[in-house]
Amino acid sequence: MLEKGQISSFQLGILLYPTVLATGFLILPASSAYYARNDFWMTGLFTIVSGYLSIASAVQLHKIYPKKTIAEYMEQILGKILGKLVALFFILDMLFSTGAIARQYAEFVKGNFLFNTPILLIIGLMLLLAAFAVLGGAEMIARSAVILTPIFISPIFFLLLLIPDMHIKNIFPILGHGITPVLKGAIGPQAWVSQLFLMSFFLPCLKDPQKGKKWALLSLAAIIASMVFINLITLFLFGVDVGNKTYPMLTAFRYLSIADFFENLEALLLAMWIAGNFVKIAVFYYVSTYSIGQWMKLSDVRPIVFPVGLLILVFSLWGFPNYLTLGLQGRLVAPIDIPMYMLLLPLILLLVASFRKKMAKSTH
Repeated sequence: MLEKGQISSFQLGILLYPTVLATGFLILPASSAYYARNDFWMTGLFTIVSGYLSIASAVQLHKIYPKKTIAEYMEQILGKILGKLVALFFILDMLFSTGAIARQYAEFVKGNFLFNTPILLIIGLMLLLAAFAVLGGAEMIARSAVILTPIFISPIFFLLLLIPDMHIKNIFPILGHGITPVLKGAIGPQAWVSQLFLMSFFLPCLKDPQKGKKWALLSLAAIIASMVFINLITLFLFGVDVGNKTYPMLTAFRYLSIADFFENLEALLLAMWIAGNFVKIAVFYYVSTYSIGQWMKLSDVRPIVFPVGLLILVFSLWGFPNYLTLGLQGRLVAPIDIPMYMLLLPLILLLVASFRKKMAKSTH
């Protein structure tokens, strides 16, 4: 275990919320509505299974291999050669995912606010800030999350000012096209929620590990409630047209006006986007760095923090030559790729580890 800092289970719960939803708030309503039409509001409810399994697998693996992360116990479960190989694929996927998140963050900022700023500069500055957080360790990231998560959440409630413009009739007919479109629409949200497995990298740092699962489940409940809330707000405002909008929440914020005096309140959304994505990028950056350090058996990860950041920068630019590629990745690749490494792989590892544990007991 390379991490020496300690965090509380409460901090872990707060940390997990923006780790899942930082990009999800803006992207998921449109991608879910594309399939589920006016029933997309309920897609968040179907994420409870993948969310619970991700949390349960992380906690159970931690019980079997305390003070270790997936990059470390993979070798013990799968054997040295296969474990190293699978861990390498996991690391590459984490670097790719972190690059995708950084690019998504930068595309929104550049496309809607900083039109003339080079995208390289937007990504580079965020990665630089995240690098200092990673250097500070889990404790620094957790404390940042506790400070920034209220900033991330607060702007959402301004959408309640749009109640006079909402039309509840947009929700009907419920399940008019059957359950299948809803299940298709839930593929994206369940992928995002499976990122809760990243808590496994913070479980060894907990001061009160017995409360870790409870706070993770509370975070899952808050995530699902937030998804349903945002989906209902955008549905009541735009109806099935949500599926045709790139950022439904941005469009909603542009409608906001307080007493014809406070205008252009989409700046609140920018603050929310920056705060949430800083936490999310820092968490993914941290996981990537520590996975590489554990894979290479390093005694200290600090020397590789900035080189890993450079790799993430390369992935964010080279992996997505244009916004269309990024959009296709989010809609077609991520819903398969994320659960494969955050849900399926941990479940397989847990099954193999449990089997090996039983076999070891029977031989004794």
